[in-house]
Amino acid sequence: MRFALCSLLALTSPVLAQEDLRIDQTKIHVSNAEACGLIEEKGIDAFMDLDFLVLDFTKGIESMEFHCNFFDVKSREGSAHLFIDAICEIPGEIYPDILAVTPYSETEVQVASSADIAWATRLELEDAEMVDTMVPTGTTIYTRCDNLSEITVD
Repeated sequence: MRFALCSLLALTSPVLAQEDLRIDQTKIHVSNAEACGLIEEKGIDAFMDLDFLVLDFTKGIESMEFHCNFFDVKSREGSAHLFIDAICEIPGEIYPDILAVTPYSETEVQVASSADIAWATRLELEDAEMVDTMVPTGTTIYTRCDNLSEITVD
């Protein structure tokens, strides 16, 4: 009986530890970890050297030709997840989006976009041959830049 109880506790320990992860909303997060150093070195010019997205919880998500303005970032006591209402823009297009953000590791968050998930599903249905080689999920992993709380503009 003790062995079974110890085994059960051992199995649940990683789950409990995962729930302790929190999202640091004071730092920016990037879709490519290399961008943290580039932003520190070059500021906004880093976008010219590397293709990446920046997530800033006070502003939204941005890159060279993409931007999502956050209108409402909701959290709930006892949950590490965030629920975000956004309006996103790409050249020539504007659309509403709903984002679910959850801790992925101590330094990473996973962002799921309802619009990206819908587009991924549509792609899979339209081109069944692509399913075997590329299955877009509509989620992006962002790495926290511990050295940055904003992008400097020179």
